[in-house]
Amino acid sequence: MDVQRTTYRIMIGLPARGKTYMSKKLTRYLNWIGVPTKVFNLGVYRREAVKAYKSYDFFRHDNKEAMKIRKQCALVALQDVKIYLNEEGVQIAVFDATNTTWGRRDLIINFVQENVFFVESVCDDPEVIAANILVCYVVMFGLHFL
Repeated sequence: MDVQRTTYRIMIGLPARGKTYMSKKLTRYLNWIGVPTKVFNLGVYRREAVKAYKSYDFFRHDNKEAMKIRKQCALVALQDVKIYLNEEGVQIAVFDATNTTWGRRDLIINFVQENVFFVESVCDDPEVIAANILVCYVVMFGLHFL
C-alpha cells in the first residue's frame, strides 16, 4: 500500500521579502505538475478578523489584545490547512506568514505534529523591499495613484 505523507510548507521571513510571491509560484508549479497544493495566507485571515487597521500598534509585541487576535488567526488558518490536507487527501499545503519568532514556530510544530518544512525568504536589498511594499499597497489598498 502506498502511503502518502502530508507536508506543511511553512514560510518564514520579514514583511515584503517575497514569501507570498514564492508561495504562489511554488503552488502554481506543483499544481501544474499534478501535485494539488494550496496557499493559506495568514494576512487574509487577519484582515477578515480585524477588517481595518487602525494603526501600527496592532503589530506591536507589547499589544496583548492584538497578539491574542493574531495568534487566534494563526490557529484558525492552521486548522484550515489541516482540514485541507486531511479531507482533500492532498500532500502539500503552504502556510504563508512571517513566522519569525521561535514561539510562533513552536506553535506551528506543536499544532501540526507532522512533516514541517520551513522555507525562509531572505532579502536585504532596499530597492527590492521598497518595490515589494509599493506593490503590496497597490494590490491591497488600490492605491493606483502612487
